[in-house]
Amino acid sequence: MTTHHPRWAIAFKFKARQGTSRLRKVEFQVGRTGSITPVAKIDPVPIGGVTVGSISLFNEEVVREKDLRIGDMVLVERAGDVIPYRVKSLPELRNGAEQEIVFPANCPVCGDKLVKPEEESVWRCSNINCPAQVVERIIHFASKDAMDIRSFGEANVQKLYDLGLLKDIPGIYQLPFDQIRKLEGFGEKSISNLQAAVETSKKQPLHRLIYALGIRYVGETTAKTLAHTVESLYDFKNYSQEELQNLEDVGPKVAGSIFQFFHNEDNIAMLEKLENLGVNSKGSKSQAGTGGNLYGQTFLFTGSLTILKRSEAEERVEKNGGKIMGSVSSKLNYLVVGEDAGSKLEKAKKIPSIKILTEKQFMQFIND
Repeated sequence: MTTHHPRWAIAFKFKARQGTSRLRKVEFQVGRTGSITPVAKIDPVPIGGVTVGSISLFNEEVVREKDLRIGDMVLVERAGDVIPYRVKSLPELRNGAEQEIVFPANCPVCGDKLVKPEEESVWRCSNINCPAQVVERIIHFASKDAMDIRSFGEANVQKLYDLGLLKDIPGIYQLPFDQIRKLEGFGEKSISNLQAAVETSKKQPLHRLIYALGIRYVGETTAKTLAHTVESLYDFKNYSQEELQNLEDVGPKVAGSIFQFFHNEDNIAMLEKLENLGVNSKGSKSQAGTGGNLYGQTFLFTGSLTILKRSEAEERVEKNGGKIMGSVSSKLNYLVVGEDAGSKLEKAKKIPSIKILTEKQFMQFIND
């Protein structure tokens, strides 16, 4: 068995449950990266024990391809018995009163003109100060894999933003706690925890800050690559797109996105505010150099670790000059195995050059 499923079992997939309803209107939602997603509002219909009232229509091309119109009767199913998914419209039931779905030319939140990048099917709002994007960006910035600001989830972010107590990402480090104490739902303990989490986040390593910034196409792995490339976050202002493409796993799309981000005056002003408020912007170029005793060695972790969190174990490797791999291959030197290890362990056993360590052996190895 793997960590995900038993290999000895066979799953029986039931046919998706369906229902019909009338499409009443379409709302256009703005995501963190400015993407505009049309969401159909239908008459509530029970499907498999759940009442469905909203369905994502993904993008304009899907709407045109399926010939959907406001007022249509539509066939709806729950894909995998979970996600509400529109299957098709029923044109034979039309009475002539149906209306075409018109996509907005301007952002439904801030009013800026929408753009559709080449080779993409999604319309986007390019205004980084768009209120809808700001809230989503703050939520992402504070999330667990980013700056990990505990007690600062979606509900609290939205509440403080609506009350005018939080306007942008740097505002997280200028929260008026005296005013927040007066709000319902914020006790002394929760305020204390939030203050501590905000202060702790200032010391997060650079790769977490880069990921938290929400640069398009930059995930956690790419963020680590970028953090190990520079001594300061501002060094990226001097990188050309060609130089960025020379970095590992950075292609033209990713390079273009990074280049645009660090050549946007609003973004640079935000980074300067964060640095002035005490947020770490120093890279780990020196730590990732030849000085570490694991320099040139590659590691991968599988299974559940009991002594360290996986993120802590990976950080120790990187601080000592080692590199974290994404999968098992001939380029891997060490596989560290925790409890309930899965398919990675089986694959590693077939490659003689890979050394397999238990978590205790890994800890001894790091200490030595």
